Amino acid sequence: MVVQPLASDDPAEIGGYRLRARLGAGGMGRVYLASTPAGRSVALKVVRPELGDDQDFRARFRQEIQAARQVHGLYTAQLLDADPAATPPWLVTAYVPGPSLAQAVAENGPMPEAMVFRLIAGVAEALQAIHAAGVVHRDLKPSNVLLAPDGPRVIDFGIARALEATALTRSGMMVGSPQFMAPEQIRDQPVTPAIDVFALGSLAVYAARGRPPFGEGHSAALSYRVLHEPPDLDGCPPQLRALIESCLRKEASARPAPGQILEFCLAHTPATGDPGWSPPSPALGTTVMPQTPSQPTVVAPQQAPSPTGRLIPPQSMINAVKLMYVGAVLAAATILTTVATAPALKAAIRQQHPFLAPGPLGAVITGTLTATIAGALISIGVWLAMARRTRRGRPGVRVMSTIFFGIDCLTVARTFSHGLVTGPTWIVGVAEWGIGLTVIVFLWDRRSSAYFAQQRQARSLATPQWRAAPGARRPG
Repeated sequence: MVVQPLASDDPAEIGGYRLRARLGAGGMGRVYLASTPAGRSVALKVVRPELGDDQDFRARFRQEIQAARQVHGLYTAQLLDADPAATPPWLVTAYVPGPSLAQAVAENGPMPEAMVFRLIAGVAEALQAIHAAGVVHRDLKPSNVLLAPDGPRVIDFGIARALEATALTRSGMMVGSPQFMAPEQIRDQPVTPAIDVFALGSLAVYAARGRPPFGEGHSAALSYRVLHEPPDLDGCPPQLRALIESCLRKEASARPAPGQILEFCLAHTPATGDPGWSPPSPALGTTVMPQTPSQPTVVAPQQAPSPTGRLIPPQSMINAVKLMYVGAVLAAATILTTVATAPALKAAIRQQHPFLAPGPLGAVITGTLTATIAGALISIGVWLAMARRTRRGRPGVRVMSTIFFGIDCLTVARTFSHGLVTGPTWIVGVAEWGIGLTVIVFLWDRRSSAYFAQQRQARSLATPQWRAAPGARRPG
């Protein structure tokens, strides 16, 4: 969202909220970045004066405010306050620190397929919350989806219905964006939640290709294409295309419900436990994404998330972390056995170097003991660091553990060849070496590899600004 300084005609305060900057303007009015008396940032939308003078608009606006207060979703911008009786009317929602989908795609090009799935999942859950409150968005488009670091936020739900009550629309002007409107909206037929599903399909095409599925141009031409022509989905990946096609069916009854869309997305991009974009996590069994009302396509989920929305790591990952803690304990045991068997080690060194003077011999003994203890301390730190990174699914932990295991192999071989260990220390060292080998096997297990790949994917979704892939065509 572009932040601009206040203009000379902007008020300093509205309804007790101090205005700080402009966030944008639209058909309904201006949006400001404002602060509560306690300093919390919010988004304050002020209705255009001519709309505020329309009594039909005020009545419908008041109704929509009451309905919007009932919307409580993780992927919606919460309505915090409003005064439909003010002159002009205004409303306050939670401030979302991120660009709109329109701005992000315009500046950085189309989004990767995995990120589009995450976007669809978040918006689908937002639609579930909106529809559950008895509200239909009616104007779901890229500028009404904001991209926060932890996922999308749908804004302006229900506002289009208030605009429909104005004298402007009664004169025949269309409310909404034809590129993202459903056929029944264009025909002025009764509105149902299915129109938001159609808009979500168009939104997904825009995110994946950088342009809407029915092109650009005059509203009459766009309306004709929406009513009579198939969407242009060239370049959409096959799985994403199948989902979009189901959303863009001309018949409202043939479109999937937001819950079905959400399950389909989760089956293709499982949620993760890291910060970043994590779609919601309803209980998954067999996911059904209907292609027609009578012939569903069954998709098996890859990995079921936990009740908190976090990806459950495979057992191989859990075992690897447990063994890393065992490795740290064995490294600590190396220190204890080295100290306990120091006299025996000194005797072994004297036996190997009988002709060394007491001074150099003492230096060899001290150096050996110091190196063994220092190496064990380093091993403890590395084991604990690897366990921490593995639990968080951090990139590079497998390479780190492999390098550590290679160094451990060289250390064990060197100490054995020089005979600079006692029996107990040797047993502990070999046990730690075996732990390291087992950890390597677990970390490079197929299920662990899939887990790390999903974590990397989630982390790429956490960045609010995207870079288009090399060669990706930018809109315009």
